[in-house]
Amino acid sequence: MASVRLKNVTKVFEKNVVAVRNVNIDVEDKEFVVLVGPSGCGKSTTLRMIAGLEDVTEGEIYIGERLVNDVPPKDRDIAMVFQNYALYPHMTVYENMAFGLRLRKYPKEEIHRRVLEAAEILGIKELLDRKPKVLSGGQRQRVAVGRAIVRKPKVFLFDEPLSNLDAKVRVQMRTEISKLHRRLETTTVYVTHDQVEAMTMGDRIVVMKDGVVQQIDTPLRLYEYPRNKFVAGFIGSPAMNFVDGRIVAADDALWFDQGQFRIRVPRSKESALQPYVGKEATLGIRPEHIYPKHELEGLEEAAQMEVAVDVVEPMGSELYLYLNVGGSNFVARFPATHEIREGEKLDIAIDMRRAHFFDKSTDEAIGVVGG
Repeated sequence: MASVRLKNVTKVFEKNVVAVRNVNIDVEDKEFVVLVGPSGCGKSTTLRMIAGLEDVTEGEIYIGERLVNDVPPKDRDIAMVFQNYALYPHMTVYENMAFGLRLRKYPKEEIHRRVLEAAEILGIKELLDRKPKVLSGGQRQRVAVGRAIVRKPKVFLFDEPLSNLDAKVRVQMRTEISKLHRRLETTTVYVTHDQVEAMTMGDRIVVMKDGVVQQIDTPLRLYEYPRNKFVAGFIGSPAMNFVDGRIVAADDALWFDQGQFRIRVPRSKESALQPYVGKEATLGIRPEHIYPKHELEGLEEAAQMEVAVDVVEPMGSELYLYLNVGGSNFVARFPATHEIREGEKLDIAIDMRRAHFFDKSTDEAIGVVGG
C-alpha cells in the first residue's frame, strides 16, 4: 500500500487555461479520499495527473516516497476505474479481467487465481463466460472494478464510476465499493460530482471549485464547519439557505437584520460577529434546522417567525417546504406527518445554535477555523 501526496500541483492547458491551481493534498496509506465539486472544477484532471494520464505543469506528485511526475502510468502501480467501464466487447468477463495481467506476463495459474478471487469478492463468478453486451450497467461496473482488483495495486483511482448507473444501482454500488475498501484496505482516490456519494463514502473529502481546493475535511466537519459559503451550499441536501443582511447591535444583543425581519444572534456566536457590527453578512441555515414553532418552544436560541408556504414537495417520509418571508426564500424539511398546504401561513422556529454566518465581501465563514 502507499500514500499519495500532491505538493503545489498546477495544471495549465493551452491558451493559458488553468484547470488546477496550487493543489496540496495528502492521502494517507489505506485512506479513502473523495474529490468532489461541480463540473469543470478540476477534480478529474487532478486524478488524471495522479494516474500519469496528464502531465503536471508545476508541483510534485508522490506515490509512497516516490516522485512520479515523470513515471509513465504503467509503472506507477495504480489501477483506474473509469465512468465508461472501457471493457473490450469481444472478450468475456474473464478475459477482460485477466487481460492486464497477461500483458504483464503473469503465470497462467496466478492469473486464474486472481480473477476467481476478485470475481468471488464482487459476486460475479457466474458472469465470467459472458461478454459485456449482455451485462447490465451495474454488472459491467463490477467487471471494471474487478479488472482493477486483480492488479493488486498500491492505489485505486475511481473517476465518476457510478454516474452512468440508475439511482437504485448507484446506491448499491457505492455500498459495495465502500465494503470493498474496508476489505482490501487499498489507498483510494475517488472522484464524483455527487455530494451524497462523497459524504457516504469518503474518510475525508476534498471540495474543489474552479481548480482550487476549498476545504479538506471529514464528512461531518464539512457539514458542521464549512470554511466558506461555497462549501456550505455544496454539502447537504437540500442545500443550505442563504439570506443577506447586516449585523446590528440593539437591546444589549446582536441581531441579524434582513431589512424586513430581525433574528437575534445566539450568545455563543456574538464574539465572532462583534467585529461585523454595522457591516453586511450572510446568514446560512440548513433546511433540517427549521422546525414548526411548537417544537422549539422555550428554546432561547430559536428565532420565531411567520412565513408563507409557496410550494410543498412530498418526498415520501419528508416534506420539502418552500417558504417566503420578507422577500427571502427558505427551504425547510419537515416530517411527512405534518399536513401543510401551499398558500397557507405557517409559524416556524429556526434553531440559531446551528446557524452559520459568512463575510458578505469574501464569502468566508465567520468564526470557523481549521480544515
